[in-house]
Amino acid sequence: MSFAVPIGLAAAALAVPLALWYVLRARRPRLEVPSTFLWARTDRAVAAAVPWQRFRPDRTFWLVLLALLVGAVALARPTVRVPAEIGDHTIFVVDVSASMLADEGGPTRLELARRAAESLVDRIGPGQLVSVVEAGPRARVLLSASDDPAAAVRALGATRGSHGAADLADAFTLATALQRPGQQTVTHLLTDGVVAPDAARLAPPGLLVDAVGEDRPNLAVTRLQAVPTGAGAATVFAQVRNFGPLEVDARLVLAVDDADVMERQIALPPRGTEDLVVPVAYRADADGGLLRATVEPVGEDVTGASATDALAVDDRAWAVLATPREVHALVVGSGNVFLESALGSVPGVEVATSNGVPEDLSGVDLLVVDRIAAPAEARVPTLYVAPSQPPTGVTVTGELELPALTFSDPASELLADVDLSQAAFAAGQAVAAPALQAIASGPSGPLVLAGRLGPVPVVYLAFDLLQTNLPLQVAWPVFVANAVAWLAGPPATAPATAGTEATLTVPPGATGLEVTPPGGEPVRLDAVSPQVRVDQVGVWTVAYIGPEDVVDRLPAPRPIAVNPDPAEGDLARGRPEA
Repeated sequence: MSFAVPIGLAAAALAVPLALWYVLRARRPRLEVPSTFLWARTDRAVAAAVPWQRFRPDRTFWLVLLALLVGAVALARPTVRVPAEIGDHTIFVVDVSASMLADEGGPTRLELARRAAESLVDRIGPGQLVSVVEAGPRARVLLSASDDPAAAVRALGATRGSHGAADLADAFTLATALQRPGQQTVTHLLTDGVVAPDAARLAPPGLLVDAVGEDRPNLAVTRLQAVPTGAGAATVFAQVRNFGPLEVDARLVLAVDDADVMERQIALPPRGTEDLVVPVAYRADADGGLLRATVEPVGEDVTGASATDALAVDDRAWAVLATPREVHALVVGSGNVFLESALGSVPGVEVATSNGVPEDLSGVDLLVVDRIAAPAEARVPTLYVAPSQPPTGVTVTGELELPALTFSDPASELLADVDLSQAAFAAGQAVAAPALQAIASGPSGPLVLAGRLGPVPVVYLAFDLLQTNLPLQVAWPVFVANAVAWLAGPPATAPATAGTEATLTVPPGATGLEVTPPGGEPVRLDAVSPQVRVDQVGVWTVAYIGPEDVVDRLPAPRPIAVNPDPAEGDLARGRPEA
């Protein structure tokens, strides 16, 4: 509450003279006499008043004081500010983020938001205007300053739920631009979440937030990524979250190209998370593969009711598995049958040999330097095998006799399924390489190192293959296959997040790209700006545009895996009170 004329409260100061009057007023004592006969001839008045009194408020005082205070408040004109729901121009900003697709016992949150806005449109009078702004990953104006209530209802019905997060800052900027000078403008934001501080700074004056939705159970796949570990194999990292307030049992299924490869039961506590690391094998053909993770509740919750999931859009996630490619490996040295045979056994690897390192390495995907002087700078992914002259960044400080191997890094992708427990070494190099990490070592120093020299990935073996029994063990071809995948294999591609922009690559010879969302119409991109906003969850296909004879020779383009924003799955995240 506030006061329109606060100076009116000064009238309450009249209570001070009222109290003084009660103290100073003359008050004569009452005396009962049997007769006034003897007082009749008195020539002068008898003063018997007491000038100072104790303050004894009576009922009349309190009534007068109350009337005085009521009058003072009335003069101040008390007011209560009540936000106007409808103005000369009413703007509806409708949140269409993924969480607004959550089921609220029949209707979705988006449908509840539409109904709330339509009930306000019904109160629009003649001459009053309505605008509608859709707040999705990219905000857009669906209706601008219309005096037709039917058009406003149609615009609200045209709002479509997205699979990404809402860009409220962009939506507020559009809403502010729609305001007109001299009009009383009221802006309504219909949402299930609070306004972030960055967006709040751009909010139109007098923004009214209308909350929709309640806390609902929801299971979500919040992370899925596949890292290649060798030909036809990958390590899958998956994360499943329970956003609900109750414990729930869930089933997680991994599938490659629609064929189930793993099923696992998971018990998730309230607001709990489960991280899984799963090895997956797939058919190593030219198309790679698509990995899909699906989660669903099973059984009953702790209350005995059937477990439910309010948001379906985040129950699945996708990842694109690495596409095997031909690797041109060049082995330089005096010849090593162990290296050449192990490399030749890896699918897709073409092996060539040379006595020295050529100047032109443009056609080499993997260089193997075996017991000869290495180039000073690593230019392509390289496997060094006890080079006589190490590259820059690696220093040989001496020789090791009968080095023992006592440590191997179990987390290294190079040592996946590689058992070095039976490996023995007659000699080795004492190596110092600050930029590389030792993944296998002993008390005398590292024996296998990996990392990057500048931007180039390298693996360094500090021993001669003729001075160890490792090439005679099963671990050797497995290690070489892992090294090929780690050094020259296709990189792991992280899925895109719905609502973001994906930047693609147009190969030489192609004039553009054609990108098709799941169940949607293709979008053409030119070679100058090959960017597309991936606003739909699923797998987007990509095709090259250009002369047919050129496009046919290009490698098949990789699809784009698009997954929901993990934050959208939290249906209980902070939001305004309804």
